[in-house]
Amino acid sequence: MTYVFLREPFQLLIKSGLIKRGAALGFALALGGCAGLPQKTSAPPRQLVVDGLNLSYVNDTLVRGFSEIRDRAYQQPDLDQLFTAALTGLQTIDPAIMTSTVDDHVVVDYQDQRLIDLPPAARSDVAGWSLSTLRTLMAARKTSPLLHAADEEAIYKALFTKALTLIDPYSRYSGRQDAIRNRLVRDGVIGLGVRLELQDDGALVKAIVNEGPADIVGVKIGDIITHANGAPLTNQTLVQVRHRLDGTIGTRVALTIRREGEPQPLEITAALDLVVPDTVTANFNNGVLELKVSSFNQRTALAVEKAVVAARDGSEKLKGIVLDLRGDPGGLLDQAVDMADLFLETGTIASLHGRHPGANQYYAAKPGDIVLGTPLAVIIDGKSASAAEIVAAALQDNHRAAVVGTVSWGKGSVQTLRKLPNGGEIALTWSRVVVPRGVALHGLGLMPDVCTSGAPATVGEILEAVSVDTRPGSAVRREWKDAADDVDLHTRLRTECPAEAHPDYPLDLEVARRIVSDQQLFVQAVHEDTLQFAAKY
Repeated sequence: MTYVFLREPFQLLIKSGLIKRGAALGFALALGGCAGLPQKTSAPPRQLVVDGLNLSYVNDTLVRGFSEIRDRAYQQPDLDQLFTAALTGLQTIDPAIMTSTVDDHVVVDYQDQRLIDLPPAARSDVAGWSLSTLRTLMAARKTSPLLHAADEEAIYKALFTKALTLIDPYSRYSGRQDAIRNRLVRDGVIGLGVRLELQDDGALVKAIVNEGPADIVGVKIGDIITHANGAPLTNQTLVQVRHRLDGTIGTRVALTIRREGEPQPLEITAALDLVVPDTVTANFNNGVLELKVSSFNQRTALAVEKAVVAARDGSEKLKGIVLDLRGDPGGLLDQAVDMADLFLETGTIASLHGRHPGANQYYAAKPGDIVLGTPLAVIIDGKSASAAEIVAAALQDNHRAAVVGTVSWGKGSVQTLRKLPNGGEIALTWSRVVVPRGVALHGLGLMPDVCTSGAPATVGEILEAVSVDTRPGSAVRREWKDAADDVDLHTRLRTECPAEAHPDYPLDLEVARRIVSDQQLFVQAVHEDTLQFAAKY
């Protein structure tokens, strides 16, 4: 999940619960353009099916998809290159289909046969190119058995995937089934909220989603579900077990459970509901709340807030908070903004800049730091990307948190999700993130305040460097703060604290704990000129 997504058209995130009101009001996107949408009419949609291919439907999907790319891509695409690249995608279906440019004409050959010759006038706009593509498809399907056997979805995938490689590595096409699965990852699935492992005597509960249907009715990790609605779950495949536990929201499933220590099986009934996977785990120890965030889905910010409020209002004094974003590939932009906003009283969170008017956004903190300045540390590594970097940058640049770890991934592009008439979707890069200090994130990443790359120093050595404020690397820090969009400069700066994967690096966590437990250390660590290099020891 290396994407930062804006919410899909007309999906305005309306917060409930504890999230600060108004934080999500800038995220609704108007659906731009209606090309290819069927109009309300008493007559059925026009259909033109030739040789098994619904040309009207294919045309609608191609026109919509390439119009979105033309209008919204971060950089204005060269339509000629875009369309030529799309046609080369047919070679992924049949390697014998060859596309080339000859005297400003795009030609498509199959073996020794010229299938089509497209002069510039035939591909001057999206609609004209789509018609030329349909002509090419019809000609190629008559000669290529592989293309003739390919369904419409295979054709969309071949054309869109190859074209999107010209945009950037983060833009991609997903067919209808993949798009459904992607939405389930982002927005949740309907189910019990359990992870199961098959055993001879039933399905063993290995994990339970917090506040999911199974958790609410008292199912526990280690339970063995032997029956669902009276049907045994023995001698079943995992697919068959899932089918027995499937249904719509509100469907009631009667579970027979064998639990260790219980003499008789338990009968528990749960109602299926939308289940959003847990992305936040919390550990409160000696006054320090540690929050591990694995990714950003639609409930991540709320989960962080609930954990923070529980620690803040508990019997033990909250001394500090550690946000562990190591290995976090990112996710939904609105969740990154909401999470940063939890800890900021004022200041910029991020701004987005793109070619399309809707891509230009500005996000500022709303009043209300929920822990009133309690020391905060953020841990990042070379796998921390997109939404994770937005959170870390907002808290670092506003001098609200000390950032510990290595240089981050440097993925500062934002994708908008565009639905297509075939049910698929395009994730299209349409803007770049600028962090509060005014520097573009993409390609540069974040420099931590306390660097732990390279040969490990001891916790004591790192903290001593922070406490005496020797500030090695201040010149690099100044360059980092004002870095221009220069690939060579980015490469040089990133070598100062090389990006490394630190998934279970205990030194990072211990340094962060110590910093948030000591007010003086915390103040020195977040000083705007401080940059400590543990790698130098």
